[in-house]
Amino acid sequence: MMNLSKPTLLFWAALALGGASCKRAPTEAVDTEKDKPAVSVQTDAVTAIQVPRALRLTGTLRGHREVDLAANASGRVLSTAIERGAQVKPGQVIATLDVRAASLSAGEARAQAESMRAQQEQAQAECERYEKLKGKGAISDLEYQQKVTLCRTLPLSTQAALARADLAAQNVGDGVIRAPFAGVVAERFIEVGQFVRQDSKVATLVAVDPIRLELSVPEAEVSRVREGAELSFSVAAEPGRRFTGKVRFLSGVIRKDTRDLVVEALVENPERRLMPGMFADAELAVGTLELPSVPKKAIFTQSDQPRAFVVVDGRLEERVLALGPSVGERVSVTRGVALGDRVVVSAMAGLGNGQLVALNAP
Repeated sequence: MMNLSKPTLLFWAALALGGASCKRAPTEAVDTEKDKPAVSVQTDAVTAIQVPRALRLTGTLRGHREVDLAANASGRVLSTAIERGAQVKPGQVIATLDVRAASLSAGEARAQAESMRAQQEQAQAECERYEKLKGKGAISDLEYQQKVTLCRTLPLSTQAALARADLAAQNVGDGVIRAPFAGVVAERFIEVGQFVRQDSKVATLVAVDPIRLELSVPEAEVSRVREGAELSFSVAAEPGRRFTGKVRFLSGVIRKDTRDLVVEALVENPERRLMPGMFADAELAVGTLELPSVPKKAIFTQSDQPRAFVVVDGRLEERVLALGPSVGERVSVTRGVALGDRVVVSAMAGLGNGQLVALNAP
């Protein structure tokens, strides 16, 4: 038998006592957890609802009408009545040109037209007299044919002179450049004193109410898009706000480079908060989809994430939810719960993950 010293015996005795105390600690903790009372909660079932199915698309806003105004006349700019961002009405003066040379040309053209009209009246009287002389045999056939030819060509010359006079008068009128429709001046290209020609750009005018949203629909989804389909979208300049519109125009061909279809929606824009060129993140309605749903009162937010408590085997299980569209008092869920689950709809203060629960009648 091994002889142990007294210090050694004390060491082994202390080790045995420590092990025994360590084994008893978990048992005491479990007993304490079991003694906690169950929390009384009210639940509701996760059920299926029909929600609008939407395509996530990106697009660009464009003016309902966009035009580069041309001078349509030649001359020096005398005045301009617009600046970038100016609101204009139909017929409002955009700029005026120096058209004194055109006015002189118009006067000359009118005088020529009056001269031709007088010659035509005189030739008509001569033709009537020659008809009588021809009947009496007083003139030769050659003389008669010459006079008849003159009577036929003079009216044509008169018409040409009148047309030149009208064109000259229009050139004078084009010296006042007017807005063809109501809109916003997006760009101005002229300054006072600048000489412009008929094809010179004067300003870019854009109509923004309503405004167009141009979208690109992938080829695989083209069959789902219809004229009149509703959509909603957001823009970076208006965070937290969504705008709505309806599809009005569909392109007749698929673009072969990008394999998509261009569609355009019209959006009311009375406040003019939307501007051409803005990038839009849109959702286009293309039918319905069946999804699980929970009551709105079952959802709470924590760490900026929507959550809900689900009862699983008599205990609470906290779930992070991915939400879809709402229908009435229910919210569709794309991730986080399944049909048949029961979610807590009563007061959630003090509830925690893993708590025992006692269900109340719904």
